[in-house]
Amino acid sequence: MKSGHDKPDWRRKSLRASSSTFISKKHSEAHLPWYTIYPTIQEFSSAIGAHTYEEWLRSLPTDDAVSLYLHIPFCRSMCWYCGFPTSITRLDNLIIHYLAMLREEIRLVAEQAPKALGVSDVHFGGGSPTIMPPADFLSLMELLRGHFAFEKAANIAIEVDPRTFTTDMAEALEKAGVNRASVGVQSFDPIVQKAINRVQSEAQVMTAVQNLRLHGIGRINFDLMFGLPYQTVQSCRQSAKLAIEMRPDRLAVFGYSHDLSYRKNQLLIDRAALPDIAGRAEQASVMAETLAAAGYLQIGLDHFALPDDELALAERTGRLRRNLLGYSAETRPTVIGFGASAIGRCGEGYVQNVCGVHAPSIFQLQ
Repeated sequence: MKSGHDKPDWRRKSLRASSSTFISKKHSEAHLPWYTIYPTIQEFSSAIGAHTYEEWLRSLPTDDAVSLYLHIPFCRSMCWYCGFPTSITRLDNLIIHYLAMLREEIRLVAEQAPKALGVSDVHFGGGSPTIMPPADFLSLMELLRGHFAFEKAANIAIEVDPRTFTTDMAEALEKAGVNRASVGVQSFDPIVQKAINRVQSEAQVMTAVQNLRLHGIGRINFDLMFGLPYQTVQSCRQSAKLAIEMRPDRLAVFGYSHDLSYRKNQLLIDRAALPDIAGRAEQASVMAETLAAAGYLQIGLDHFALPDDELALAERTGRLRRNLLGYSAETRPTVIGFGASAIGRCGEGYVQNVCGVHAPSIFQLQ
């Protein structure tokens, strides 16, 4: 990677490798970092910069494939519970400009990494990566394949917002070789949806699932949440049952983290409407019980999978790992992150791109 003064250089913060820490029961009522993100935001600093990361890239082993993560930090509307860096836009020109910088970053990283570096899996996260123009997504995948050596059976996954997912995008995903999609659901309860500013019908989710399967993307994840405003044990049970009817291969069931110090959009959530600790525990328990009764196996803290899913098979054979995005069947030690706020992992430590995308405030609609 060249100097960041005249090239896109989001990579300003990094972290030396360190051991995990465990949270004791006495901290149950404390405001703690979101456990799904590791390392936590507070652990990064600018003490190790871009030049160090260049050295890490150049020293990557050539005999092992890597994972790629691409962050697309744009949505059409703000979900008030969201804890990720996201910009809101109704126009595509901001997204297209960002993708141009992302392509340049891919070229710069590829210049430093060993030639023909193998890739075992790719994950597009966000934001809502499926709002990018389908042609731009195909172009981005072509660029990645041109700079890296994809394994024949590489896993390519993308996060999907069913409210904006189109048939054209489904066709692009199929053409690009995407084979797993993670569908954002959170809750099917319309009262909860209104309280978090994410209104989407059961029919919209079903249409997105059918569209994915029609275009050869049969491996589907759902994201569900508990601890949201106005959520009840009954609505959690009902959301789990509706999800089961669509039969995703796996589900992630996360607890909402209300942290006003990091994401100001959470100020729009009525704190008085949030369940207490006992209520959260009961909601999590009923969702786990409902999924287990339908044949899903609980994987670690927050994932559920059908017995023949890769996660379940990995757990049975001792290959299950926890990576930057959650539980995984992959055991690759290296993750290369692209885009604003993306986190990567090398043998020497972790690295994170800074969050700025030269975009308007998340509250400014375009």
